[in-house]
Amino acid sequence: MLQPLGVGYVKPLSELRDVIDERVRGPMGTYRLNPKVDDIFEAYSARNEDGVRVLVLGTIEKGGDGCFCPENAFLRAILRHAIFREKDVLLLDMEAGIEHLGRGTAKGVDLLIAVVEPGMRSFETLERIEKLAGDIGIERIGVVVNKYIESDRAKELVEKIDHPLLGVIPYSQDFVKADLESVPPYRAVNLDPFVRVKNNLLKLVGET
Repeated sequence: MLQPLGVGYVKPLSELRDVIDERVRGPMGTYRLNPKVDDIFEAYSARNEDGVRVLVLGTIEKGGDGCFCPENAFLRAILRHAIFREKDVLLLDMEAGIEHLGRGTAKGVDLLIAVVEPGMRSFETLERIEKLAGDIGIERIGVVVNKYIESDRAKELVEKIDHPLLGVIPYSQDFVKADLESVPPYRAVNLDPFVRVKNNLLKLVGET
């Protein structure tokens, strides 16, 4: 029987080798696409006194580990279980990039928040995000502009965004300093832009 972990540590689910072997891996390199995962959500999440749970999915940690297919099938099954739980609000913090859209990991979410920078490459990526999100049935996209430096060109790019703009985060050396000192950024930066993002997000979600 699975034993719950302590709140102080959340083990990445991709590291549950024995569980993945038992639930996902089959003979001769095969694996199950729909393994049993309903008990995983409860056993391997940390929960605070407000009932907020945290899960760490994990990823490939070592070069040469080979195919990540069984682990990916395991993680996707857990996400499907979490996404379609009734009465829950689920926030997924995905790695930067579009791989989770190509793999369909984010399939079933109600709202995708794209964080972009005021540059052409980032806005080209936003166009790809729109296409891939539509391919897996995600119809609503909100945008946050990060590392914004005021200029005519940056303003022009931002004005072309045709999705709800949740907020603009100005570029700040405080983020760099916080990273160098390994401290949470909220202790070092002005939180007003983030509060605006939160309020706009709540308003957008409330319109669902």
